[in-house]
Amino acid sequence: METSKSVTRALRPTAIQRVRRFLGVVSPLAWTMFFVALIFFAVGRLYRWEELTVVSATVFIALLVSLAFTFGRSELAVEVEVKPQRVRAGQRSAALLTVTNPMAGRMLPVRMELTVGDGIAQFGVPSLAGQATHEEVFVLPTLRRAVLPVGPATSVRSDPLGLLRRVQTWTEPVPLFVHPATVSLASLGTGLMRDLEGQATDQVSQADIAFHTMREYETGDDRRFIHWLTTARAGKLMVRQFIDTRRSHVAVLVDGSASSYADPEEFETAVSAAASLGVRVILDEQDISMVVAGERIPTGSGNAMLDSLCTVETRSGRNSLGAEVEQLFRFATGLSVAIMITGSQVSIPQLRATTVRFPSDVRVLGMRVDHSATTGLQPIGSHRLLTLSHLEDLPQLLWAALS
Repeated sequence: METSKSVTRALRPTAIQRVRRFLGVVSPLAWTMFFVALIFFAVGRLYRWEELTVVSATVFIALLVSLAFTFGRSELAVEVEVKPQRVRAGQRSAALLTVTNPMAGRMLPVRMELTVGDGIAQFGVPSLAGQATHEEVFVLPTLRRAVLPVGPATSVRSDPLGLLRRVQTWTEPVPLFVHPATVSLASLGTGLMRDLEGQATDQVSQADIAFHTMREYETGDDRRFIHWLTTARAGKLMVRQFIDTRRSHVAVLVDGSASSYADPEEFETAVSAAASLGVRVILDEQDISMVVAGERIPTGSGNAMLDSLCTVETRSGRNSLGAEVEQLFRFATGLSVAIMITGSQVSIPQLRATTVRFPSDVRVLGMRVDHSATTGLQPIGSHRLLTLSHLEDLPQLLWAALS
């Protein structure tokens, strides 16, 4: 008896799920027609009003007929493929949806729906013979950076009146990463000496890992670097000469306060500038730390960084650049260069007050995005203020600032 009760309890959720699934098939219009038909039937029987009884019977028949359009379960093999899955804003991407009839017999036509972001793409799949395939290609919206879920793909079966609607889900959403627009930048150059790896400079050194040439021994040279074979040939002490290598650690910060920007497009340009800088630093195999709108952006790879930048948004409140500098200091050390990006609504004194938070040996560039101004640069104390009018001006502006 106890076993029977436990089995009954185990089956109860399944029954509830089936009832909920059935109720989800019935549209609000069908429920309205059903209750109106009940009222008409009751009133017609009570007052012997045959017209109302006929109307109620007609409605009930229509509801029963609609069941035939949704009865049974479709057997489909559905795949959604997004190519390419990562694009820059404005580049093209498409979704390929493939529907296959896995059964031996012919299937009835079916309507498919594919969710794309906040919209739904619809198309009809014709009757397919066994093992036959139907393909549909959709051009995806990629005008603005975002992470667009493509899918799920669902099949919809409904009657002509739309009384009943049965939906089956076949795929999971596939993310489309629309990266911010970027421009190609030249190498940012070397920073402060930090470790034994990095870019070679023109400065010679007594000890490093980049061997350059031999020279004659001088008083004070480290004897560990005497090259004895060359000394034997030359008849005098010769030591190894090295080149300094340097590795920059660049910090990029983007103000996340909505009040710092004249319009949303300024913030989009700021994010694109940060993305362009990040891509360049990663290509240079240098260290980078990035904070955008209060979020720490992963910089282990270019795709990881750009994927994270797809979703950053401004926040309400006052200028937050100072708070983001403090957030940066909690996980980034040994900085060489810091680039702070904000909007046109931040004044020069505000930007200057933020630059003094950095150590004196860090080179700080403040950048204001202002679409109504002229691209240029000016000093702010010992640092520089860059004004960026359009993203396309960034390569030349950065070259001038770092030269």
